[in-house]
Formats: sequence, C-alpha cells, structure tokens
Amino acid sequence: MTGQLVAISNSTIRAIAKMVLPEIDEVSSDAYLHFVVSVSAENIVARDFAAFLEFLDRIYGRSHKDFRSYSRRQAGHFKFAKSQQGSWELIAEQALGVATSSSPLVVMWLVLKYLPSAVLSVSSAYNQYEQGRLARANRQRIREELRRGGDLEALTPSQRAEVARMIERALQQDASLIPRLRRFMAHSFIGVRMSIDKKKVRNGREKGDGGDGGN
Repeated sequence: MTGQLVAISNSTIRAIAKMVLPEIDEVSSDAYLHFVVSVSAENIVARDFAAFLEFLDRIYGRSHKDFRSYSRRQAGHFKFAKSQQGSWELIAEQALGVATSSSPLVVMWLVLKYLPSAVLSVSSAYNQYEQGRLARANRQRIREELRRGGDLEALTPSQRAEVARMIERALQQDASLIPRLRRFMAHSFIGVRMSIDKKKVRNGREKGDGGDGGN
C-alpha cells in the first residue's frame, strides 16, 4: 500500500524529542541526532531481516511529503551511517537542525519503540469489520503503552492518540511484511534509542557523545 503516514503534528514531535532527549535545547543545531537500532548478531534470518529493513525504509520514506517521489528517486534513501559489533548497533544520523524540523528519525523511533505492543495479526483480517476491530485494538494497546511508559507518559491524551493512529497506519500500509517483521522483532530485535552527538554546544566548548534516550 502506498501513501503517507497519518500526519503527526510538529508540536507533538517537538514534545516527544524534548521528553526523550531533555538536553536537545542546549546543543547547537549542527550537532547530530543519532538513531540506533540494536539487533542480535546471531542466527539472523535473512528474509526476516530484509523485511525489517524494508519496513524502516518505508517508514522513513512516508515521513516525507511525497512517498511516491521518494520511492522512485535514485539517491537520498534511508541509510545507516555505520554499524558496531557485539550485538549489532545500526546507526543512522541527521543534523539536529534538520531532524527537529523534518523529524523522520523521531517518527522511526516512535514506530520501533511501540511496534512490539502493536503487532497484531493485521494480515489475518478477513473483512472490513475485522480490519476495523484489529485497528481499534492496536490503537488502544499503543495508547496504554504510552500512558504507562516512562519516556512519554507526560503526553496528553490527544498526543497519545496521534501517535497511536500513526503507528497503526504504518502496520496497515505494510501488512504484507508483518509476519516476517514479527518474527524478526521476536527473535533478533533488541531495542532502539536516540542520542545526541554533542560535538558542539552553544558556548563553543567541545564535548563527547551525548547521553542516550529512549532505551
């Protein structure tokens, strides 16, 4: 299924970024936002891993205004800047000034953070009523997880509803990937987090890497 994600307001994105990364207002806009996915380095099933990566690429593309254009262009697709060994850490980065305005990495963090609580068998829905029932159940599960979670429990009910609609829409759009995605999440996915590389701060003093957010 093509199309954009359900819109999530810039004010909600900014609130989420501030909750997860409290220091975000204290660093220079040319610092970097890091999006870090941790996966097990053992017994990775290739086709399930491929589905996971394709899902990430689609979420990234749909965070832009024109997904059809994103899917057709020859460059500018989502990429990981590097990986680190141990359990694999796949790291994407974006200039902070860009990240806070366009927010695709924040959207991707949201989806991966709350996807495990939302992955019901959307592909098993056999009619419109069943699809609607599963969608409502997914949104309820996500809202409850947000309300209970430590990172984003301060979100308002309307903001939680925004996030829930966006994540559930992502599942509906890529239902064909869900069986393989679910297996990968169950067996190989460890977690996702965001952090800030504080190479530059407002007073000009150089610092090391920033603290992690959203483990």
